[in-house]
Amino acid sequence: MSFNSRWLVRGDVCSQIPKLEKPRNQAMNEEPGSKGWWQTIPGILTATAGIITAIAALIVALNQAGFFETQPKKATQVPNGTVTQATGGESRADTTAKAPMPSSIEETKPYPITLSSGAEVRVGDAVYKILSARLDRHSPSKLSLRFEVRMTNNDRYDANFWAASFRLLIGGVLRAPENDLNELVASHSSKEGSVEFVIPDNVTDVGLQIGEVGNDAPVLQIDLRAPH
Repeated sequence: MSFNSRWLVRGDVCSQIPKLEKPRNQAMNEEPGSKGWWQTIPGILTATAGIITAIAALIVALNQAGFFETQPKKATQVPNGTVTQATGGESRADTTAKAPMPSSIEETKPYPITLSSGAEVRVGDAVYKILSARLDRHSPSKLSLRFEVRMTNNDRYDANFWAASFRLLIGGVLRAPENDLNELVASHSSKEGSVEFVIPDNVTDVGLQIGEVGNDAPVLQIDLRAPH
């Protein structure tokens, strides 16, 4: 019995069957130690693009969070007048406002000042008695001179007790009261009232006219210095 040499005989491989060889290009591709995709030029470009995209996203996120903020912080005012400038280093400047110096020596005096009182002036049937005299600060360069006066009317008729009966002589000039005293004192009675003048703060003495006023009227000298 004869058989073709290409078939097996009883499980034995015929020695005449030709061996199959792989193509040369396929064998080259399967050489040991072949390079992966990331070592090729397209793989390198793809990886580089991914890294650049990740870095750009990180920079944008840090910028939005203020990490790259370079503007200096504003100075913070604290209640005690000290300013702290936060610009990388701390610097402090004491800006506490100092009290202004008085424009006049008279502004350093303690006011009010109680002056001597008790003097009496008789004009006709009326008697004026100074109950008190007080000097106080009116404005930065002015003083207030206030007299509390009691008028006693000994006439049988009512008498006026008003500001027109008072003048203050300052440096040869007569000044009228600032307030408008206007009272009526009944016969054989008394009434108290206030008379106020505003004077410069550098005056040391004045003259008070009561009852009779004018250039030739008598003057009661008032010392504006505090009694010792």
